[in-house]
Amino acid sequence: LSHAKDVWEKQMKSKKEVVTEENVENVVAMMTGIPVQRVSTRESKKLVKMPDNLKNKVVGQDDSINMIVRAIKRNRNALRVALVYQRNEHFQAQIDYRGSVYTITVGDTIPNIGTVDVIDGTQVIIKTDNGLKIYPAPGYQSVSYNTDIDGLDVTSTKKIMNN
Repeated sequence: LSHAKDVWEKQMKSKKEVVTEENVENVVAMMTGIPVQRVSTRESKKLVKMPDNLKNKVVGQDDSINMIVRAIKRNRNALRVALVYQRNEHFQAQIDYRGSVYTITVGDTIPNIGTVDVIDGTQVIIKTDNGLKIYPAPGYQSVSYNTDIDGLDVTSTKKIMNN
């Protein structure tokens, strides 16, 4: 039984597929019956018109509105770790990326982000074109030590304590 398990695990590692944004969009379209292009176009139009719509309702706060709109647009593309859990001898994570939830494991590629390098109980580390990016697990936060070690900015995670 142990040998069969090892063979199966080796086969699974060699058969990893990259799930693209287009794959996810097609599944969403199939499940909802709504063409994703129509939803994306509608949402894009809302985001483009958002500053003007807000400025019509809130007078004299143009700078604040622009900051809010930028934050909303940035959040639409943000990656957030929703859950980290251990399965057998390795960790997996569920991430919220662009409004969809994905289960990831070490070695998976996230389109337009990078490759999952490390998952432990406190964080997910993704190797991007610009270096390593740390995403804390729920209940943890990133802590930068502002320390430069061999050209790397040192960041870690710490448990959030509720008083």
